[in-house]
Amino acid sequence: MLKSKTKVVLLLVLLTSVCVLASESAGRLAAGGAAVEEKGIFSGTFADSLWTVVAFLLLLFVLSKVAWKPLLKQLQARQDYIKQQLEAAEATRKRAEELLDQYKQQGAEIVNKLTAQAQLLEKEMIDKTSAEIAQMKRRAQADIEYARIAASQQMWQEAEDMLLSLSGEIVGRAVTHEDNLRLLYEAIDKLKLEQLDDAK
Repeated sequence: MLKSKTKVVLLLVLLTSVCVLASESAGRLAAGGAAVEEKGIFSGTFADSLWTVVAFLLLLFVLSKVAWKPLLKQLQARQDYIKQQLEAAEATRKRAEELLDQYKQQGAEIVNKLTAQAQLLEKEMIDKTSAEIAQMKRRAQADIEYARIAASQQMWQEAEDMLLSLSGEIVGRAVTHEDNLRLLYEAIDKLKLEQLDDAK
C-alpha cells in the first residue's frame, strides 16, 4: 500500500514539475525570444505564481499523507515507548522501596528477636546461678548442722568420760556398767535441759 502511495506522489511531483517548466518556456516564447532579464523572487507572471502556489499546496498535501503521518506515528510510538519506560522505572523504584522497607522491618524483627533471646538467656543464667548458690547454702547449712551434731556428740562423749572418772573418784568404788549408763543418762538429760533453757 505504501509503495503505491509513493508512486502516486512521485508521479504528481513529476507532473507538477513538467507543468511549471511548460509554463516557463511558454512565457519565454511569448516574449519573442527577447534577452533574458534577471528576475527577482517576486517578479514574473501571474501564471508562474499560480503554478508555484499549486505546486506548493500539492507538495504539502503529498507530504502530509506520505511523510508527516508516518513521521508523527513514529514520534507518537517513541513517546509511548518512553512513557512506558518511565512508568516501568517508577514501578521498579516503588517496588525497590517496598523491598527496602520490608528488609528494614525484617532486620528490626531479627534484632528484637535476638535481644529477647539474649535477655531470656541472661535470666536463665541468673536463675541457674541463684539456684546453685541456694543449693550451696543448703549444703553449707547441712554441713554446719552435721558438724554441730558431731561436736555435740563428741562433747557428750567427753562429758560421759569425765563423769565416769569423777563418779569413780567420788564414790570411791568401781562403778558398774549399769551404774555408769544410769548416771550418764541423768547427766545428759540435765545438760540437755540446761541447754534448752539457755536457748530460750
